[in-house]
Amino acid sequence: MALASTQIGPFVLGPNTLWLGLHGLLMFVILVFSAFLVGAIFFAREPDARTVRRLKISAAVTFAALLLLMISGIIPDIGFGNVSSFAGTTRNAYGTFSGHVTSTGLGNFTGPLLFDMMEHVSLVVPGLAAVAGVLIFTAGERVITVPAIRTSVLWLMSVTGIWVLIIGVIGVYITKVLTYPPGA
Repeated sequence: MALASTQIGPFVLGPNTLWLGLHGLLMFVILVFSAFLVGAIFFAREPDARTVRRLKISAAVTFAALLLLMISGIIPDIGFGNVSSFAGTTRNAYGTFSGHVTSTGLGNFTGPLLFDMMEHVSLVVPGLAAVAGVLIFTAGERVITVPAIRTSVLWLMSVTGIWVLIIGVIGVYITKVLTYPPGA
């Protein structure tokens, strides 16, 4: 069954375009709130009630955005599971594509595997963010004043950030290199 798509000038928008747009927006939201978290914890020395409240809000927003980021990346990927062969014409929520496995277009072969890898690996990210958030909510101002708690939260946030960065690089590689190979 072919899914409807809309053409606006030279652009063809499939039903999953909204999900992918939300996915990109959430990356910016995460970047902004996590930058505040790291900056406030790393640079603040004398926290006040307002700083602690902002830390808690930022931790909650970052966790929710990471969870939504994971979901908004998985939902558009569901359509790739319906592709039964690596060569031929495919109609899905992204539009109509002609795929052939060649030395310049290996994305038709490796793309589904990398997408599945990203889905499973991304399940860890909200868990890491939740642990950091729980520490921020329970420790309050001690996240800034007690070196052991501060270091633990900063390490958790660093591992989470690196994990998101690696998953993001895989996603960019899939969508920008494998889907549209250079020179094709």
